[in-house]
Amino acid sequence: MKHTKKLAALFLALMMVFSLMAVTAAAYDAEAHEHTHACSAETIQPRIPAMRCPTCGTQMDAVHVYEEKGHTYIDFECPFGDGSFERFPW
Repeated sequence: MKHTKKLAALFLALMMVFSLMAVTAAAYDAEAHEHTHACSAETIQPRIPAMRCPTCGTQMDAVHVYEEKGHTYIDFECPFGDGSFERFPW
């Protein structure tokens, strides 16, 4: 039984050492990453900012997103009709 526990402990220690080596190697290789169409900035979609209603405090819905003179604006509306926020710059 002692021999089995020592063998299991050795095996787990080796597994931990190899996993740490793999993580270090992966982090080292991150600088040599080649950018392709799969990771380009064009595929990343920005999130619409969230706003709370100033009257009731619930999450407001983005009802209209538009561009004007090179800037993006969002209109927010409260689902309960308590308030709205127009032309939020984004």
